[in-house]
Amino acid sequence: MNKSRTVLAFATAALVVALGSPAVAAPAPAPVAGKGAGPAHCVLVLDGMKAGESTSHVSLHQCFNGPDASARAAAAVPRAAAQTELMTWAEDADWGGAYTKVYGNAGPCDAAGYSFSPNSWWSTHLSSLLVDGGCTKAFLSGPRGNGTFGRSVSYVGDTLNDAVTYVKIWRG
Repeated sequence: MNKSRTVLAFATAALVVALGSPAVAAPAPAPVAGKGAGPAHCVLVLDGMKAGESTSHVSLHQCFNGPDASARAAAAVPRAAAQTELMTWAEDADWGGAYTKVYGNAGPCDAAGYSFSPNSWWSTHLSSLLVDGGCTKAFLSGPRGNGTFGRSVSYVGDTLNDAVTYVKIWRG
């Protein structure tokens, strides 16, 4: 080691001791949507329920981060499903933070509707939602209780906030 490197090493060590923390730059924080570390924009595409089934098959669930996340999420939805946006979930009350748009492959809601379980991230982050695509009702269930809602839900309430394990939407 040459003399200038040795002096620099001792000076850095002295600075660390004087400041009480390492003299290194902290890495830039990863992009984070809302209060959690979840994705900023997601899409979920559901197939219609077949006779005898109690839940809809999830044919696509994909998430995107970054400045063009919304456009990439929209482009990921198959054309037929893109015509029927069923609902939007949001991470925070009043539709803030990360969100997922839910689409239906079987067209607009009917009396049978669509039902499914959110993935593990959304099960612990869902706080508000909008119902669309001919759906007029949403039933949410979780470990602390359940509730039935209309089309625009700015806050799912303390019982279901960040605790939704099952969703059913329908026209009723």
